[in-house]
Amino acid sequence: YLDQVGPELKERVTLHKEDQPLFDKFDVESEIRDLFKRRVDLPTGGYCVIEPTEALVSIDVNTGRYTGKRDPEKTILKTNVEAAREIARQLRLRDVGGIIVCDFIDMESSENRNKVLQELRQYLARDRARTKAFAVSDLGLIEMTRQRVRPSLLQSMTEACPACSGTGRVFLPETVVRRLERSLKRAALAD
Repeated sequence: YLDQVGPELKERVTLHKEDQPLFDKFDVESEIRDLFKRRVDLPTGGYCVIEPTEALVSIDVNTGRYTGKRDPEKTILKTNVEAAREIARQLRLRDVGGIIVCDFIDMESSENRNKVLQELRQYLARDRARTKAFAVSDLGLIEMTRQRVRPSLLQSMTEACPACSGTGRVFLPETVVRRLERSLKRAALAD
């Protein structure tokens, strides 16, 4: 495989020779687990709630425990800017496609609303999937579309729960087997 890639990539790829598995070294397992949670915490204490539905994905931004000191508008702007960055990241990681509606925290200043929209667009530009964020609506929502390249992570690693007739999701058997294999290798190394 390395014979087929360019020299710049060939220099960066090295064989992992350590006993500790890569998934453990870089904590990939917990990162993957976090991608199935509805709530995504932001660095300053705010959070986003990502809710996929049949028709669209809704994302709600909240300040949470972060209330700031003196200037509520500044606090809200900081939370919304953090959320814009994290939303772009989560859409890529989760492979979300279709219509996405983001309900950022309401801001008084149209200048601040535009800052959040520009931040979101800047981070969405890093995405390989075609993504478009529209202007802030009269309701204070940012509507977006993201190209569906493949099924979302939720769709490709889970299925409708048979016990609750599809109101919940469970991991596919293949996903469980891969996690179990990694757990067994981890246990074998611990001996």
